[in-house]
Amino acid sequence: MNISLTLVIIAIVWLVILTSFAVWTFLIFKDLIKISKNKEFSDNTKEIKNIWTDLKQFKENSKLNISRVGLAKYNPFKETGGNNSFSLVLLDANKNGIIITSLHTRERTRLYLKEVKLGKALIELSEDEAKALKEAVK
Repeated sequence: MNISLTLVIIAIVWLVILTSFAVWTFLIFKDLIKISKNKEFSDNTKEIKNIWTDLKQFKENSKLNISRVGLAKYNPFKETGGNNSFSLVLLDANKNGIIITSLHTRERTRLYLKEVKLGKALIELSEDEAKALKEAVK
């Protein structure tokens, strides 16, 4: 067989393969264009954008929910038994929130509330409150 004839056959096979690929690509794009003009496809795209917007809003709003908690139970008074007193820290994602402290004695239980901004208390903390705050902030 002649080299020229071999090259011609290879060229024809190559052109058939390229033409087949071009036709296949054309048909795929034709179907995609038809789908993109379809109203249902457009509605789905709008719905996906709405869901994405809602998700971003939810994520932003969830930063205000309690997401960090710290608890320290202790016995501040020697005359009572058990660790019935506690300090509970409730913070949001921005590290803002409150510290609730309950001091329990035989006669009464007292509750105290302290405010926390950006992970720091606005009033001086006891050792146990500081421990609970540290636990919540970490």
